[in-house]
Amino acid sequence: MSAKGNMPQRKEVKLCKILSVEDDTTYQGALLLTLKALNYGDRKIEFLTANSAQAASAVIAQHSDIALVLLDVVMETDDAGLRLVKSIRDGLGNQLVRIVLLTGQPGMMPLGDLMINYDIDDYWNKSDLTHEHLQSVVLGNIRTWEHMTSMQQARQGLQMLIESSQRISNKLDLKAYTQSILEELCRVFNLDIGGIVCIAHENAQVPESALVFAAAGAYKNWANQYLGSIDSEPEINRLVGQCMSAHCHVLDSPFSALYFSSKDVDQKDYVVVVKSEHELTEYEVDLLQIFGENINAGFSNVALHNRLSELAYYDTVTGLHNKNWLIRQIENLSTAERLNTKLFMLHVEELTYSEVLFGVTFGRSLMRHLAAYLKACFVKAIDVVLYERDTLILMVYDNQQDYSREELEHVLHPQLEIKGTTHTIDLTGALIKLADIDEQGPSQILGIAKAFLEQVKYQQKVFSVFDGSELVDLQERYELMKKMRIALQNNKFFIHLQPKISLVDHSLIGYEVLVRWQDDDGSMIAPDRFIPLAETSGLIDKLDEYVTIRACEAVKQLQQANINVPLSVNVAGSEVTRTDFVKRFQSCLCEQGVDAHKITIEVTETQLIEVLKIASDYLEKLRDVGIKISIDDFGAGYSSLSYLSMLNADELKIDRQFVDRMDKTEQDRKIVQMIIELGKTLNMSVIAEGIETQAQLDMLREMGCDSGQGYFIGRPMLIEDALAWAKRNVQVNKTK
Repeated sequence: MSAKGNMPQRKEVKLCKILSVEDDTTYQGALLLTLKALNYGDRKIEFLTANSAQAASAVIAQHSDIALVLLDVVMETDDAGLRLVKSIRDGLGNQLVRIVLLTGQPGMMPLGDLMINYDIDDYWNKSDLTHEHLQSVVLGNIRTWEHMTSMQQARQGLQMLIESSQRISNKLDLKAYTQSILEELCRVFNLDIGGIVCIAHENAQVPESALVFAAAGAYKNWANQYLGSIDSEPEINRLVGQCMSAHCHVLDSPFSALYFSSKDVDQKDYVVVVKSEHELTEYEVDLLQIFGENINAGFSNVALHNRLSELAYYDTVTGLHNKNWLIRQIENLSTAERLNTKLFMLHVEELTYSEVLFGVTFGRSLMRHLAAYLKACFVKAIDVVLYERDTLILMVYDNQQDYSREELEHVLHPQLEIKGTTHTIDLTGALIKLADIDEQGPSQILGIAKAFLEQVKYQQKVFSVFDGSELVDLQERYELMKKMRIALQNNKFFIHLQPKISLVDHSLIGYEVLVRWQDDDGSMIAPDRFIPLAETSGLIDKLDEYVTIRACEAVKQLQQANINVPLSVNVAGSEVTRTDFVKRFQSCLCEQGVDAHKITIEVTETQLIEVLKIASDYLEKLRDVGIKISIDDFGAGYSSLSYLSMLNADELKIDRQFVDRMDKTEQDRKIVQMIIELGKTLNMSVIAEGIETQAQLDMLREMGCDSGQGYFIGRPMLIEDALAWAKRNVQVNKTK
């Protein structure tokens, strides 16, 4: 059997729907204004909006074909956004829609947990999204949605074709077989009107001589008659004649015709004609083409399943193995094979940007060239899988236990020759040994691999190797985060105060507020464990607010004891740059009845640098209302000082590592001296932290340092102990 087919040239206007879920209508308006200029070829983009998770649920229920949801996390409740994600994925069962978190703060849990537990596709802080970056993110996710939708349609179509082939293959005679083909066509493509199967001797160019061998629907009564004897529709006669003459399919609307020939068997032509009430989509045309090809392949289930298997396990664009193949391959690995198999996940940086510059076709070509390059990089054979549009997974089968960054340099930074031009590609790599997660199933393995890759990217590393402890750490951090959320609700945190004194006259000039957490079993949880977790899980705002309220209460207690000194509180850099931070901080002080000049905000230098572009404006607003700004841990890792003039802070706090070493090395002493002189030049007070000896205190005073704190002066203590400490200090500042 043989067949030829043609694909009609049609230009469909594709509609892409984007839903913005945001309770900040001002930001939502700016977001939509930016996206109005989005250029996505001949696609039409429809924008939908919702201002709450509940409203978004209603919109999504009405629009099952939404491509992208731009979702704020915190709306009616702190976890409203994440509960909406669960509703979309689990309740509605929509696994295709791309979900991008746009938040002014980190997510409600660590990034790795978000990817594993909520199936979120992308995660961005609003402050990081420039006009161009936002459009790039949106375009990339829309393209991914279109690809995934096409793949799902193909899988659904292929599944229907498999089922159809099974039903067809049970028919033993030609008449029953052709009737089944017709009925399955009508069923698969919802062709309620019906169709016919015509048979004619080869080279019989007159359609009127064709016999209607099978018929269905409105044409059921045409069975066993010649077209010439039927009062048939002229379009049907024309199509049958065109197919017989050109020996090809004619796929159009409202009629479509599939052509087959069995000249090697009985010199007959077969034409299947079906009628549709709607214009065929490109997907339906493709499926008809595949259906026709498989029917033509000798009416054999074996041939049909081979074809479907190829389409199911390979990416049709690049020809690479796909995720379905990878899952099947992992399932089929023996225990011994698992011990030596590694998954090497490689993310192509800035692929979306490259596609914007050079086109989508370039991106697909790049992935094919990259796959070929990677295969040549390893001594033993490997398999390359296209996991996502911009991510490859290599299945590496060897006995090598470890790969170093140096060994993989040529893998992580390949140079590819594409159409005469050399392109240098930057990859982010994550290596996972199956032996380290041998108890996990294929889907769980891929989930862990993706989460680990996201963690590597988040940490801005180029390459990292996963080990079993990573999974344990991930679970432990998640459990600690849940405990922290409950602890915040139940007031399990408390504060300590550490005194700060003038190095000139030893008078008390203030306290630093330090947060502490005692677990239910009585053990203390170290701040260096829970504070970074709060920052990455989205709980830092609640922790900072809790500490600020406790600090205000402490200010009032000190004032009642005639101790009139300010307190400093630590605030995360990401919080300072939130649009509502200044207003919320002022409101908190107002509700507590504490003057702004009684509270100093400390932000670490490294966190300020991360948000430098917008931090200066917000810090200036805080200073305008009387709140002083202290740059904490100054000198601990940033090489440029040009940003100081932008921040216009009140105080520099010398990092404890320099204080600890300044009496041991000349270099550290000079650094401390430089910071002190820099502060004086910029009219900023300078305080040293971590003073633990009399010698350190004396040296700092001689250098001209204004003030200091540390264990030598006073340890962090409860408010009652802080009051007692202050009363013992004869130089305490008293309320006038």
